[in-house]
Amino acid sequence: MRSLNAKRLQQILEKHADENIARHTMGGAAMLVSQHGVCVCSVYRGYKNVATRDPLTPNTMFRLASMTKPVTGVACLIGLQKGWFTLDDKVSDFLPEYGSMYVGMLDGSGQPVRCHKAQKDILIQHLLTHSSGIIAEDAFGNIQNDLIPSLALASIADVVHYCAKHTYLSFEPGEKTAYSGYVAFDILARIIEIMSGQTYSAFVQENIFQPLGIKDITFVPNHEQWSRMSMMCDKAVGGFVTIDMGPHTFEKFPLSYSCAGASLAGTIEDYRVFAEMLLQNGSYNGRCIVEPELFKLMKTPFVADNIPGRSVTESWGLGVRVTLCDSILPAGTFGWSGAYGTHFWVDQENDITAVYMKNTRWHDSHGRGETGLQFERDVIMALQ
Repeated sequence: MRSLNAKRLQQILEKHADENIARHTMGGAAMLVSQHGVCVCSVYRGYKNVATRDPLTPNTMFRLASMTKPVTGVACLIGLQKGWFTLDDKVSDFLPEYGSMYVGMLDGSGQPVRCHKAQKDILIQHLLTHSSGIIAEDAFGNIQNDLIPSLALASIADVVHYCAKHTYLSFEPGEKTAYSGYVAFDILARIIEIMSGQTYSAFVQENIFQPLGIKDITFVPNHEQWSRMSMMCDKAVGGFVTIDMGPHTFEKFPLSYSCAGASLAGTIEDYRVFAEMLLQNGSYNGRCIVEPELFKLMKTPFVADNIPGRSVTESWGLGVRVTLCDSILPAGTFGWSGAYGTHFWVDQENDITAVYMKNTRWHDSHGRGETGLQFERDVIMALQ
């Protein structure tokens, strides 16, 4: 195990953040890096709002987008721990309407049409590992996503019911992998709602955030939290413009819809606490969220290398990517990113958590993004 050179890391992260702000790559960013449970580097550069020049501070709230998915992964581990389901259970055992899904295709005019009845059942693990085919991020799934009416986005229950009745799978469950932006995780959240008798937001609050002492990660920000929300930033000629997303934590999803794959907002410090719990195999500050033996499942690569669509360098764990032969991070590192530029990872080889947050309307590359990759390189280069 190597140690981080905290002084060198602080200097290089600040330097690169300032350069990216000057180049209009981002309006502001926050970074926290911890080793052995101690924060060794904290960076807050640029602006919460580039129009008003309000500075970005430790209590700035960010729209987390797909960094919501690891939280749902932990929620499912809690469901496993409670005996509500297993990874091999059929989704239709809990939501019967998902027992009659069809695989679809695009017709000659580019419209989704029904092809044939699915020969395989969607399993719980398919939803967690982007292997279900439900509103996958491929040509077929993206078109279906665009056709989901706004009325179907009123709640998790509404989204899940609509997709069972009005959408088709991109492929047979388990036979491919393609990223599922949110619906697969909403199905998981709906099962948790049914089994717990609670709303999904109440479940994660009671079983994850409250035990960890997290107060600033939420599906529904209060008035004071909205006042701290980072304004979405977009590119413009010679600089930036701000985008007012209104009272939405993800796109135009209403706050009544606690999207389990995309709708959390929170501070970097509270997400660091969540990441530290992951590093410590399901526990933090004496509070056990998930039993250690069960927690191992989260960081297990589930998607085999012979499955079409899987990267040669990484696989999917439960709601997280797991590195296999990454060019930067050690094998077994796990974490994920968000559409607005958020990114984190847990490096158990070097006992590190690293969290990076910005909110930009564009993303500079698939997955981690170029500034996220730069953050990774900077942290690894500071090891000695």
